[in-house]
Amino acid sequence: MSDFWATVGPYFNFQGLFAILNSLWLFILSFFVQWGLMPNKLTVEPSVFVSENEYQIVWESKYPSSAWVTVGDEKYVDSVGGQLFFDQKIHKVSVPMDALDAAKSYEIHWQHVIKGPLIQKQGKIMAKAYAFRPIDFSDGLQIYHISDTHSLMKLAGQGGKYWGDKLDLLILNGDIITDIEMNHLLPDAMRLAWNVTRGERPVLYARGNHETRGACANDLSRYVGAPGADRWYYTTRLGPLWIAVYDAGEDKEDSHEEYAGLAYFEKYREKETAFFDRVIANAAAEFDAPGVEYRLLVSHVPVGSDNRWYPEVMRAWQDQANQMKLDLALHGHWHRVQYFAPGQYRYLDFEAANYPVIIGCKPAHDADSNGIFTGTAVEFKQNAIRGWFTNQRHEIVRELPEILRQ
Repeated sequence: MSDFWATVGPYFNFQGLFAILNSLWLFILSFFVQWGLMPNKLTVEPSVFVSENEYQIVWESKYPSSAWVTVGDEKYVDSVGGQLFFDQKIHKVSVPMDALDAAKSYEIHWQHVIKGPLIQKQGKIMAKAYAFRPIDFSDGLQIYHISDTHSLMKLAGQGGKYWGDKLDLLILNGDIITDIEMNHLLPDAMRLAWNVTRGERPVLYARGNHETRGACANDLSRYVGAPGADRWYYTTRLGPLWIAVYDAGEDKEDSHEEYAGLAYFEKYREKETAFFDRVIANAAAEFDAPGVEYRLLVSHVPVGSDNRWYPEVMRAWQDQANQMKLDLALHGHWHRVQYFAPGQYRYLDFEAANYPVIIGCKPAHDADSNGIFTGTAVEFKQNAIRGWFTNQRHEIVRELPEILRQ
């Protein structure tokens, strides 16, 4: 046999044979794609995430596809460097907030693409339309807050439907997924958002400390709303509601052994502090802008808490928050539900928060939860804010004191 290959081998082009077989396989596969014999169904339907001055519409198809969204006559694409993505199952398309608010509907499109060295084939264009209702203050503002589900979504999804059709904004406030070691965990947040909103209401996502962990953690921004993979803090405006979203990243020092030398959150938080200093300096275009009536802070790790690893950051953020004329702060991380009236929330020698604070979710999987999920329903209405801790059966666990605004 060795004599045979010694004689034939120099004339045998393995690379050429592989290219021919690969092209033949792609040709056969493209036939199935073009004639719709491999249905390219949705595996996760879309959700509309809030990020700064845009919405980011995110969904998942069964096969790698190109994708775009139409709002009225305008087309918005999922692209990089001038070319549509074609090798992705997760699709994320940015749409101007004012365009979708005005249209109140959108249509997603996706098309399976087979690309090889010699051929490129596209399958049937798939499309599905959805209604969308932006923030509606005609009957007040109804918000539901969920955090710390740690990939156990069922009861949280049931609880998140507390407001029914009245829901204006869903807030997913971190640790929705836990320790993202594998890619199949990433769509969990998309599924929870869809389960509650059916793609018809805006969703605000704040990153939790567990969502910074794991081999696939850096991919999370592709699956939910965020300004970018390298920044999770920002401000946004939804009608008369102004929101500041803080992100502490990890909840320990960078040198902690758990992070194996890969954490670089100290510099990240320094940039974040400078960012919000600029927000405060530019108050006239931010929380003091014309038309702003309500001001909300959202952060997974509570701003101003007694974190022993970076207390000076917490002190600086608490000082910033006290300058933002906030009506309310919503936090997670502590795995409990708790309410602090203005002046009651204070740790170490920090200034007390001059705004009300809600620690807003107790997950069902905690040992002392007895299988009960508890989240927070909030309503902004005229000159008052009301809140309720509610469970997955939509029962009120505790009604919070009414907050009267000046």
